[in-house]
Amino acid sequence: MITNKESVIFTQITKKRKLDREFAWISREFKDFHTLSDIEINNVERYAALHLGYQF
Repeated sequence: MITNKESVIFTQITKKRKLDREFAWISREFKDFHTLSDIEINNVERYAALHLGYQF
């Protein structure tokens, strides 16, 4: 029989695992961004040129 405490612990562990996966995804997705200027919309062309090897 699952007690209320065990149920709460199971739920907390499940939520923590989901949150860890989200943070891991965010870290992988944004690993190239080091400053706020890297993610500004105005710098999209410069960022694309840098990573595609074009000269601006």
